[in-house]
Amino acid sequence: MKVCVDAGHGGADPGAIGLEPRRLEEKEVTLALAFLLEEELALRGHEVIMTRRQDRTLALDARAEFANRYEAELLLSLHCNAAADPRIEGMEVFHRPGSKPGREAAAMILTHMLAAFPGHENRGIKEADFTVLRESTATGVLVEAEFLTNPSQLRFLADPKNHRRLARAIAEGVPGGQEVMFD
Repeated sequence: MKVCVDAGHGGADPGAIGLEPRRLEEKEVTLALAFLLEEELALRGHEVIMTRRQDRTLALDARAEFANRYEAELLLSLHCNAAADPRIEGMEVFHRPGSKPGREAAAMILTHMLAAFPGHENRGIKEADFTVLRESTATGVLVEAEFLTNPSQLRFLADPKNHRRLARAIAEGVPGGQEVMFD
């Protein structure tokens, strides 16, 4: 399957910003996660294209147009969440409203994420009319990995070992991949 990995935000758009216990910008986490997800998807036999490979600004419609131009079958947009209340936490995955393939992909990805991180709150599968999902002809899924505004989840998102585990879990949830055995 041809998968477009979209590292959310970038450049002038930092996305969500966590401040406690240290400053961490969403665009940093999503790009690091995107590179690892690219590796994990390739191991499973998927062809991967990336909307960005560096810290640069990209319009939302340009991300969808990129996936369309290269005829991606699945668009995975990676994000971290934020909330005014620092106690809010959890993982959630969005798909375009009414998209049965999007809902199925979102369900598989979230299932694998929560299996890899059983202590994390399940915020569910949700529909949203996000530009990147709406404008893409590919099945679109937007992953919210955790909340940068929750201090314990910021520590989780700052840990590179968790990036690898998240990437592996997301890749395992993508349909049509080959099984990979790890030591």
